[in-house]
Amino acid sequence: MKKTAIGLLTLAIALLATGCQEEDFTEQKKNGGHNGVLKGVFSVSDTKKVHFSKGNLIATIDATGTPTAWKFAANQYDYCNDGNWTIGTAAGDVDYFGWSTNATAYGINTSKNASDYSGSFKDWGTAIDDKGTWRTLSAEEWEYLFNDRIVNGGTKEGYSYQRAYLDRKKTNAIYGIILYPDNYTAQITEEFYAIEQWPELEKAGCVFLPAAGGRYGDDHNGYIGWRGYYWSSSTSSDSSFKASHLFFHGDRVSPSYYTSRYLGFSVRLVTEIK
Repeated sequence: MKKTAIGLLTLAIALLATGCQEEDFTEQKKNGGHNGVLKGVFSVSDTKKVHFSKGNLIATIDATGTPTAWKFAANQYDYCNDGNWTIGTAAGDVDYFGWSTNATAYGINTSKNASDYSGSFKDWGTAIDDKGTWRTLSAEEWEYLFNDRIVNGGTKEGYSYQRAYLDRKKTNAIYGIILYPDNYTAQITEEFYAIEQWPELEKAGCVFLPAAGGRYGDDHNGYIGWRGYYWSSSTSSDSSFKASHLFFHGDRVSPSYYTSRYLGFSVRLVTEIK
């Protein structure tokens, strides 16, 4: 049984940073730990619960496309695009990744040849922390998160997410998905309504997944700001060249949609609650 909110939420944010702000965890990785964990608790199976990272994953790369540092976006609604089109030719920050395998570590590659992404999955979480603190959700976990979770409270009990617009001073809306934590009890309506600051929802444990669009080779796919793509750790059972991702656009939300591994999508990591 699906448990979703069908309304759109408009959030008026007093101050929203422009550009790509990040927090660098390279030094913290040497010590086996770091910050960046959001407080909300989310069930991803009948027995597993997770916290999300504070923002989408970002790699700083050199001119050859080799990562030199890893970061989380400073805000949940942030994403950066410029460096994604110059992989292998210029240094910069990237937050679109092909599916990560042993053949193409972490998917930092603009190749459109599916065979270049063959092999077993290499979790992006190992780039941040080699002690297993962070990991990527599986297709089954994305499905559970959206469709099978029980969320407490709300006028429509059981709603687990809601499509949303975050307004940058009411002039430049950022479309995405708000995920409500398991214990969320605030009122959820089915109408447009305004709220002054996103931090109020974040403080309550909510997660925002921005519709950052994606990359096709060394070019964007034209959907920046109105389609969201987030990789899972799951490969296709009928093709070694496909993998599963979360996809959302307008009224459509598909937690496990299979597509070519060479497409560049966003990554949002989680840490499991033991």
